[in-house]
Amino acid sequence: MFDFKIAIVSCVVIGMVITLYKEVLKPVMVFVIAITLLMALNIITPKEALGGFANEQIAVIFLLLILSDVIKRSAALDFSISRLFRPNLSYSNFLFRMSTSVSSISAFVNNTPLVALIMPYVYDWAKKKKINPSKVLMPLSMAAIVGGTVTLIGTSTNLVVSGLATDAGLPPLKMFDFTPIGLPIMLLIILYIIIFSRKLLPDRTDALADFNEHTREYLIETKVPRTSSFVGKSIDSNNLRKLRGLYVVEIIRDNQAIAPVSPKEIIQEDDVLIFAGEIDTVIDLLNDQSDLVPAEYSDYPMNGKVEVIEIIISHNSSLINKPINKTNFRELYDAGIIAVNRDGEKISGKVGDIELRNGDLLLVVAGKEFRKRAEQNRDLILVSRRREINNSNKNRIKFLFVAIGIAFIFEAMGIMSLFMSLFIITGTLALVGFINVDDVKKSLDLELMVMLALALGIGKAISNSGADQFFASEVIKYTMNLHATLGVILGLYLVANILTMFVTNAAAVAITFPIAIATGQQIGMHDLTPLMLTIAFASSADFITPFGYQTNLMVFGPGGYRFSDYMRYGFIPTLIYMTMTIFGIAYWYNLI
Repeated sequence: MFDFKIAIVSCVVIGMVITLYKEVLKPVMVFVIAITLLMALNIITPKEALGGFANEQIAVIFLLLILSDVIKRSAALDFSISRLFRPNLSYSNFLFRMSTSVSSISAFVNNTPLVALIMPYVYDWAKKKKINPSKVLMPLSMAAIVGGTVTLIGTSTNLVVSGLATDAGLPPLKMFDFTPIGLPIMLLIILYIIIFSRKLLPDRTDALADFNEHTREYLIETKVPRTSSFVGKSIDSNNLRKLRGLYVVEIIRDNQAIAPVSPKEIIQEDDVLIFAGEIDTVIDLLNDQSDLVPAEYSDYPMNGKVEVIEIIISHNSSLINKPINKTNFRELYDAGIIAVNRDGEKISGKVGDIELRNGDLLLVVAGKEFRKRAEQNRDLILVSRRREINNSNKNRIKFLFVAIGIAFIFEAMGIMSLFMSLFIITGTLALVGFINVDDVKKSLDLELMVMLALALGIGKAISNSGADQFFASEVIKYTMNLHATLGVILGLYLVANILTMFVTNAAAVAITFPIAIATGQQIGMHDLTPLMLTIAFASSADFITPFGYQTNLMVFGPGGYRFSDYMRYGFIPTLIYMTMTIFGIAYWYNLI
């Protein structure tokens, strides 16, 4: 029966979905506000709201993030990847090596930092072979996603589902519960990548190539100082219509835009002139810095040869939702922003007023300190870079991999919990100096940890209110004409998968998990593991939108993709994945 508490929780959940989809606030703030409302309305207690922070599976995610960062810094992956992606490989051979290696590693290493690490190598390989990155970057994301579904630790989504299970008094999922279903799916998707990528992926220039070949599409912001000889003269009189490969597209005066710009327009003090054209001409124009000066945020180096670098704003960047002119970018990174590319479109207008978003692609003119500074934080992801291989102690690296392998074996054999194994390994690595406090600070994604912990509180609220039982009855009602269990699995899969396409994976899991458990109880299932796996698989994969999974968004700008490219390339894998998941779970657990 639909009552007041169910109505409250439903409104909060719907509000979460809309706010996350519209990107009104950062995802972590959406979860904080939702939990605060649910506590204030007595749907959950403070202990229930914050219980996720004491959940063992959330602690496992914390430890895995630290160990993933240790592996990345050890340079072991860099060395292996550089040897795998040799320039003499054919396109098909490269796709085979890339997809198999990435998906295999992704089963044991968090896929978001993995893609951040590997993307520059994939990008550089494509450039050396004179292949557009659009032919290789989407397969990279797809391989990482399917690899993450093979084990419990392959993606944080699986661990959150396991955490919700323990909160509900159910046994946690085991390390290889996912493998019988996830491994065949992974192999089929890899086969799809190798066979169909050449035909179905667009052959489109990336932003950096586009910058070199079609520079008029990029905007550069300048300001007219008080001492400029341009003041009081027209655009035509100042010869600003005769610059090589450069023209004025807009003037910002007293926060008002003047466009198109007439040749008779008189330039005034403090005018902001927006140019489009070749960066070399702009640098020549600004060298004197008496007639025009660069915008404060893009005070890029003018001496000698400058380097244009392509970067992505990461999902946990402190720059998100900040206007460019408020980021202090030049001082922080020794680089100036030339242009922003979002969702495949070049943003016009006053560049400094653009609020940065997750996945934005930036073209920057970099100083000599830029690469070093960018490597030291989690705000930016470099698309094209050459990393130096550190001479790490080989014995330490061997110890690291052996120790992690033993932890997984102990968990699989029931000798020791995964948390205890990873905790002992992390402590040992700290004792031998392989991990220090600064490394932990850099590797820890606080916003992600808070969001995942609070997701368990959202699930508890849905259960406390009775919304899980109500919506479980609705799921059963609309699937009763199908094979009972198969219909339930299909219905739950579709709800979770659609949600994950438009909001975060954590939100999709938090909303659908309690409904799945209630549904299983109502139809008399004794083992609820199949339904838990259904939610985990459905929430871990989105191939047809750039927004449903972080790695899809990471390759969106660098690949020069459009929204429709994901639908075209990802539609068949989506059907494969859904069919294999539903029938694989039903077959493995004798439900058909």
